[in-house]
Amino acid sequence: METNLRDYGEQCRFDAFCKTVLKHEAIDYIREMKRRASWETSLERLPQTAMDKLCSADSYPSDSYVFSYCGCDLPIRSQQVADAFAGLP
Repeated sequence: METNLRDYGEQCRFDAFCKTVLKHEAIDYIREMKRRASWETSLERLPQTAMDKLCSADSYPSDSYVFSYCGCDLPIRSQQVADAFAGLP
C-alpha cells in the first residue's frame, strides 16, 4: 500500500512539473510573438512604392529580339521597336 502512495506522489510531482514547463513555454511563446510583431511588418501595410521594390521579373533570351550593330548585340523587348529596327537599312 505504501508503494502505491509513493508512486502516486511521484506521479503528482511529475504532473506538476510538466504543467509548470508547459506554462512557461506558453509564456515564452507569447513573448516571442510580441517581439516579432514589434519588428515585422505585414506586406498588406507596405505602400505601393515599397511593394514595387520587392517584385522581380524573369528575363529570358527568347523574350527579346536581338539585333547586331557594330559588333554589339542589342536586345529589344518590344515587338514594335523590333519591327522598326528590322525596317531600317
